Amino acid sequence: MKWPQRKVADIADLCLGKMLDRQKNKGVLRAYLANINVRWGTFELNDLREMRFEERELDRYGVRNGDIVMCEGGEPGRCAVWHDQVPGMMIQKALHRIRCRASVDHRFLYYAFLDFGRAGKFEQFFTGSTIKHLPGEKLAIVKVPVPPLDEQRRIASTLSAYDDLIENNTRRIAILEEMARRIYQEWFVRFRFPGHEHVRTAHSELGPVPEGWRVQSLSDVADITMGLSPKGDTYNEVGEGTPLVNGPVEFGAKFTKAVKWTTAPTKTCKNGDLIVCVRGSTTGKYVKSNGRYCLGRGVCAIHGVQQSFVDHLFIGALPELLAQTGGSTFPSWTGPQLKSHPVLVPAEHLMAEFERNVHPMSDAIQVYSRQNANLRTTRDLLLPKLISGELDVSALPEPEAVAA
Repeated sequence: MKWPQRKVADIADLCLGKMLDRQKNKGVLRAYLANINVRWGTFELNDLREMRFEERELDRYGVRNGDIVMCEGGEPGRCAVWHDQVPGMMIQKALHRIRCRASVDHRFLYYAFLDFGRAGKFEQFFTGSTIKHLPGEKLAIVKVPVPPLDEQRRIASTLSAYDDLIENNTRRIAILEEMARRIYQEWFVRFRFPGHEHVRTAHSELGPVPEGWRVQSLSDVADITMGLSPKGDTYNEVGEGTPLVNGPVEFGAKFTKAVKWTTAPTKTCKNGDLIVCVRGSTTGKYVKSNGRYCLGRGVCAIHGVQQSFVDHLFIGALPELLAQTGGSTFPSWTGPQLKSHPVLVPAEHLMAEFERNVHPMSDAIQVYSRQNANLRTTRDLLLPKLISGELDVSALPEPEAVAA
């Protein structure tokens, strides 16, 4: 059935955050959320800023458990539910605080907003010709479906079960990546590899290194395939041919969603290769390939026999490489530049031993990543149908079955 529609202002209390003004603001320094700290469904809390708040402002600009925090500008409508991750958190003027009334489940309202964002339904409420905004008076009149409270909770519980599994897998991935990184740092940066007590030190162009280790070009230990965009008339958006990766917007924990395919792939990568952005503002961002992709001009693929070692070798070289980006308008790397970059290559048996230790971690990361992709795809298919009332929540499979 179709749910009745109600304005946001009728089901929640809205408040815009405090203006940042170092000369006028008074009170005690407190951490606050800015636009950059709010992602879809989560918060980036590693780089919090502070401003002064007076005692009388704490309730007005503070956030508490269950509040929805939404971007007013940047990507208007992007939001997440606050769960008291940091006690006493405040918000800046670039954010809306949405506090649901008793008739609305905050998780359901968040998923309604997520559905709006994915479908572009917020755009009709934006103001500004160049920089888009979603002011409070516009957000107030946005209409969302509001089923009975029990149904809201069932729908929200179903969708959040998918997100909980995704979050658990993401934490597992982070732990495995950290374990592998520490082993690499210990063996190949601090030189505390197995048996290091019995290896003498030699001089190299990179400084003192264990005897038998060599300074070589990156291309001596890895194959680097620079992307080459296919002709435009080979593209399609219906999934025919090979998915294209061409300077994706989003690199990181999840693989970019393919929006174009080509029937005449030029340069391709293999499953497990490291795909790296080589042009534009995302230069240096990387992700593990989860299949065969056509490489557009904005990316390259790095492949090695000892793939886990090669991955960490490249990641370790990133700071130096990023300092050497060229291009008159935006950063970029050329193929010869990447291939000739000097790296320290350890003894063969150490690379093999590292691979034996770390490769199972890499395999597990791939499994969790594929599970997350399946979970996200299923959640995103269910989202509009559940929010609109088109689909009965009781007829759905359990999220654990989808992950498996």
